[in-house]
Amino acid sequence: MSDEPLPSPSDVGDYYDRTTHLMNDALGGNTHLGYWPHPHDGSALGAASDRLTDNAIAKLCCSSGDRILDLGCGSGRPAVRLALAEPVEVVGVTISRVQVRMATALAEQAGVADRVRFLHADAMDLPFDDASFDAVWALECLFHMPSVSRVLRETARVLRPGGLLVATDLVWREDRPREDKHSDIGSLGTVFAVPAITPLRDYARTVTDAGFLLKEFTDIGDDVIAPSYAALIEHVQERVEDYAAAFGSSAEDIRSFAAHLTRNDAARGIGYVSLSAVRAV
Repeated sequence: MSDEPLPSPSDVGDYYDRTTHLMNDALGGNTHLGYWPHPHDGSALGAASDRLTDNAIAKLCCSSGDRILDLGCGSGRPAVRLALAEPVEVVGVTISRVQVRMATALAEQAGVADRVRFLHADAMDLPFDDASFDAVWALECLFHMPSVSRVLRETARVLRPGGLLVATDLVWREDRPREDKHSDIGSLGTVFAVPAITPLRDYARTVTDAGFLLKEFTDIGDDVIAPSYAALIEHVQERVEDYAAAFGSSAEDIRSFAAHLTRNDAARGIGYVSLSAVRAV
């Protein structure tokens, strides 16, 4: 295992300060991967990313006036999409100040700034009162947290009893060799500000131990990971100079890194959990 220190919340914030504009370009304004329930439908990555958002919106089952917390809100597109679809209030939090500015501008542009706002905050120490939200969603952000269990406990704290959690997250599947897990976290974790990825076999228990009752728990990785990674690697190859600037590297290093991910099948052994859970009363 690498001796590199695990990324801190400030490291995650710095990573997204540097890379969000590139992710937005690749992902149609989002910072989460795409979803292809019909893999050969020809959808572009941005459209597939919006589809994942819409899938999460459907799981929220919102009522008029509900107050929704968006953990790891990115540059605001999912929160704005939710507010345009449902008559709810959304509060988004991110550790990236650049994302706060981008998300705030997007809400104003979309005409929903009266119901959608964004704050710079750490999801492990949320600045909200107990039981102050009707639902929480966390789209592909928990793997950036130094402690997923702590974030889930904070989520349970700010949810009203019976409130709903909807989340997606990267996981290690059972068939991934232990040495590969250690190698990838050591080499890639620092690059992408990932402290750790929870094994699939442990994830459901982590959620229930935090005070939730699971409603739905599905690994949809086959419809998310490989096609998203292939599209992202292609985007990196098309925008090599921009990625080199964002990562403070050379164009040649970025090309080599993309080739390494392709040769070693970056998606191998990685799953993608979609879950909904109710805060226990």
